[in-house]
Amino acid sequence: MLTYKDRLCCWAIARLLPSEQWIIVARFRSRSDADGHFQFLRQTIPHVKFEVVFDLSGDSNRLSALGSSANSLASVL
Repeated sequence: MLTYKDRLCCWAIARLLPSEQWIIVARFRSRSDADGHFQFLRQTIPHVKFEVVFDLSGDSNRLSALGSSANSLASVL
């Protein structure tokens, strides 16, 4: 069960790894904050692929395969 604090930060930036896995690199309370940080990351590290996602899992250290039925991420870009 997620704590109240964890439920507040459900927007996240996921780094997509070459092996079709992702890792959460940052969490945000609002979509606009996540989008702003996403733009910054895209400009400063252009060779790395990031996505803004809505993640209710609360597990920022988890690696998961994209497209998995157990995947709690829904891409919003």
